[in-house]
Amino acid sequence: MSYKKMADTIVNKCLKVSKKDVVIVSTYQHTVDLAEEIAATCFDREADVLMTLDTDRVFYHHLHVLPESNLRQTSAHCMGLSRYSTVNIFIGGPEDPKPMSKVPPGKYAALFQGEQPHGDYMRKQKIRIGYLGIGVVTPQRAEVYGFDYEKWKRVVAAASAVDPAEMRKFGNKLKRILDRGKHMRITTKAGTDLSCDLGNRKGFVFTPTLTKANMEKGLFGVAIPAGDVSIAPIEKSVKGKAFFDVPQPSIGKLVEEMRWTFKDGRVKSFTAKKNVKAIKGMWDKGHGDKDRLAWVSFGINPKGKVGFLENYLAMGAVTLGLGSNDELGGKNKSDAGASASMSRATVEVDGRVILKNGKYTI
Repeated sequence: MSYKKMADTIVNKCLKVSKKDVVIVSTYQHTVDLAEEIAATCFDREADVLMTLDTDRVFYHHLHVLPESNLRQTSAHCMGLSRYSTVNIFIGGPEDPKPMSKVPPGKYAALFQGEQPHGDYMRKQKIRIGYLGIGVVTPQRAEVYGFDYEKWKRVVAAASAVDPAEMRKFGNKLKRILDRGKHMRITTKAGTDLSCDLGNRKGFVFTPTLTKANMEKGLFGVAIPAGDVSIAPIEKSVKGKAFFDVPQPSIGKLVEEMRWTFKDGRVKSFTAKKNVKAIKGMWDKGHGDKDRLAWVSFGINPKGKVGFLENYLAMGAVTLGLGSNDELGGKNKSDAGASASMSRATVEVDGRVILKNGKYTI
């Protein structure tokens, strides 16, 4: 997908920018060309546009020199922009993740804690948010995580070009099953055996389109690429164990063979074969319901592939998340979280198999 087409998609089709909008386009140094195209497309719609630039040097420098107490404070700049903007578009993140592993986990945790009031305020103000995943597809990140850069780039481009209506049709079918369901069981041959109740919770379909149904529930964000159906289970009902066969990239490390064990609705064991601290180090510093299952997500993007950063949207992938889930109708409140994916799960809803060894049966 060309930058011009990507800009047209996010501005006109996803976020439906108009001359009434005040738009913030946030970019890093390696995505300036795309940011310029997006800003120009917004101006074509007669919107008021501000483009902001971050750089790897500034991002890592502020993490190194500022104490946790400072990072924990919500940025006045972010809050100020949110008070008058109506659309925020974010393009990726740092170009090179190598320095991430040299930052103490407590600083990342503090940064996320400081950002939480900003995120909450944006939802309260109903600010429309767009995120373009192509910004994190860089040769440097591919080298750090051991990805095939050219293949990764092709996968993200293909997943970004999938017709949202195609995904939404299948996603709504899956959502109806989850909406009616009362009990879910997830198993894998590798060792997962997890069960939870769904109660009267409802599923949410996420594609690169803002839908009326999601906006009515306070969900104003879209991403390119996208494609998943998520539901928040009854938190206290979760029990069993989860094994994640898909490596999870995190702050410059690849976390391999992660395992969670739940008892009485809470995580009692959080381990991995390799690099567990890259996720658990930040998670340990969090507060609130960080140890409760927040959501279960089902990938529905037919061009998505596991093995990169966008594991959750690959067709048939099952992803679990810990932490806050109030925006999905759950009860968890937390300033920390974690997530990981499995590629060959079998899922039953009220005894009906809807996914078998990573393939949908519906």
